Amino acid sequence: MREAAIFRQFLAENRDAVIVTVASVKGSTPREAGAAMAVSAASACGTIGGGQLEYMAIDHARAMLAGRTAETQLDIALGPEIGQCCGGRTLISFAAADEEATEALLAAMEKREARQPAVFIFGGGHVGKAIAAAASL
Repeated sequence: MREAAIFRQFLAENRDAVIVTVASVKGSTPREAGAAMAVSAASACGTIGGGQLEYMAIDHARAMLAGRTAETQLDIALGPEIGQCCGGRTLISFAAADEEATEALLAAMEKREARQPAVFIFGGGHVGKAIAAAASL
């Protein structure tokens, strides 16, 4: 299943959710600008790079859902202070998963997916696995 389809299903099943997007990056970061995830009170879909950065984003999204914060951006330095060694800086945006935000996210994902070429690999050895890993980026 493609990423947009996975998100579409998650957001249909979790109407009360927050869309978390990497708005911009500086230096070394785990994901590129535009990477997204959706967070509900009990689960999450997608990834913005894992580690402490993602834990902080999930906690913030759930605080938004609970009405404990209205802050829609976090500017996070990825260094020793949060225990993530990337060394760059990531600006993360948060938006309620209303119809407009959901459709914008899905349209961007579908556009990105349409640009991805189809790659067929025959053979499952170490070279095939390395090519598959590189092609999935």
